[in-house]
Amino acid sequence: MFSCQNNYREYIPIVLSGDELVEVPKMMTEKHRENIIHVLKYYGENWKMENGKLFIAGKIDREILWNYTTKANDSKWLVEHRIN
Repeated sequence: MFSCQNNYREYIPIVLSGDELVEVPKMMTEKHRENIIHVLKYYGENWKMENGKLFIAGKIDREILWNYTTKANDSKWLVEHRIN
């Protein structure tokens, strides 16, 4: 579940399980955090770290978050989509 905090909500990785998008908090490793920040920067999303947790601004739907999670786990995508 996402918690709201001043129009920010905590990012929790989302994966496709069968035909359902499910949150997988245990995927939130330091490496995944680095990778998802790369993805968020690439797409110009506003984010912040607070108390060791990553928060994303605005309303991003679950399918977009799933897409971002997938990209954060794709080393080829990360190399091909560098941040300036």
